Amino acid sequence: MKIKWNWGTKLALWIILFMGFILVFVFLSVRNSIMLVEKNYYPKGLKFQTRIDERYNSFHLKDDFRVSRENDQVVLYCPPIRPDSGTVVFYRHNDNLLDQHYTIGPDTASKMHFNAGKFRKGRYLVKVHWFENEKGYYVELPFVFE
Repeated sequence: MKIKWNWGTKLALWIILFMGFILVFVFLSVRNSIMLVEKNYYPKGLKFQTRIDERYNSFHLKDDFRVSRENDQVVLYCPPIRPDSGTVVFYRHNDNLLDQHYTIGPDTASKMHFNAGKFRKGRYLVKVHWFENEKGYYVELPFVFE
């Protein structure tokens, strides 16, 4: 049997191929995970002026923060601060499952040590947020874990 290639056969074949492309595209789109930068971005956006004020408060301290890898430890060097409370977040922009959250607590040498085994190779953004005498401070610094 020989197929007659008139305009109707070509149109039907084109529609079938186009529908197949759409189905493959939908299948691949559903399999792709969508990760937002922040889960609760709207309330955090409303409090953004507070974050700007906290960055301003810590402007003179930001150059004293440093992160490095030493053997099997990741070390965060801090200026001499006495936080009442606070957090250190190692934020991974491309996968929120790799984020690391810690409570701030520098030792007497103004260092914080973290287990390097919990980190994967890649770029992190270290977010240090603390309160001292009811005044908020916030510093961000880049860190590449290799």
